[in-house]
Amino acid sequence: MDDEGLMILREALETQLRNEEFDRAVGRAIRRSNLDFKKYVEVMGELRELAHEGSVSVEEVAKRLVTTGREG
Repeated sequence: MDDEGLMILREALETQLRNEEFDRAVGRAIRRSNLDFKKYVEVMGELRELAHEGSVSVEEVAKRLVTTGREG
């Protein structure tokens, strides 16, 4: 994941509302950064792929990426 993607994930994790789906928080972080839907698709696509490979949730993958700065 690139630095811009990691920044988005970090913001989404920090601002996620209680009981909110993580993808909504990602969408909000992308809109706040004035990025487009293409970036949302890129970030969520990578997260979903990694989540599927590791049999974990998308949110768990995001936490790992933000903590390590890479796949982990």
